[in-house]
Amino acid sequence: MNNSIVVEARDLTVRFDGVVALDAVNLKLQKNELRCLIGPNGAGKSTFFKCLAGMQIPTSGEMIVKGEPTTGFDPYRIARLGIGIKTQVPSVMNGLSVKENIWLAARRTNPTKRANKIVSDILDRLNLGDLASLEVSTLAHGQRQIVELGIVLAGDPWLVLLDEPAAGLTGDEVERMISVIKEINDYATLIVVEHDMHFIRRIAKMVTVFHRGRVLIEEDVDTVLSDPVVRDVYLGKRQ
Repeated sequence: MNNSIVVEARDLTVRFDGVVALDAVNLKLQKNELRCLIGPNGAGKSTFFKCLAGMQIPTSGEMIVKGEPTTGFDPYRIARLGIGIKTQVPSVMNGLSVKENIWLAARRTNPTKRANKIVSDILDRLNLGDLASLEVSTLAHGQRQIVELGIVLAGDPWLVLLDEPAAGLTGDEVERMISVIKEINDYATLIVVEHDMHFIRRIAKMVTVFHRGRVLIEEDVDTVLSDPVVRDVYLGKRQ
């Protein structure tokens, strides 16, 4: 296996009661790449995301991370490999403050002094300092999204999986999320599942388009977004 390939799906297939969600998908991701996964609802992108994150066991095929088969791994084993996952619905502890949420994530794998340093750095990087003492339950949706991203980063992942990070964000929050994603990509590999084409155009280099459980096309963002087949099955006439 090429050492620059850090994630590989080999003939990954998922069936649900006769419905084929993934149909022998093959995909390779290189170190420090930022890959966007797009496609219409039911195309298979979220199922692929769940297979990689350990939330879905494939019917057949293999998922390989840094040369190690991870097919069937539970989510906690995936996390221990250095993979951080941010789901579409923010997963936070509402009764705790922003700082406490991030600190608990950092403390799982670090001594107290190191955890404190990680929290301080993340609060600065994500511009969360003014919100640090607030309970997460009091925050707006977009702020909660940023906090959950901070929780993910507290584990110092080398691979970050983001499921629709732009969903529900205001214009200013989208700009902040774009900035944060680009910063993360300076040192980590990212896979982003997203519907917002304008957001994808701002962050992506390579895009994989899923359609009916298969990879329809995998090319640079400009090629994909101008492809007539992609426009027909997903983007529509308004794009």
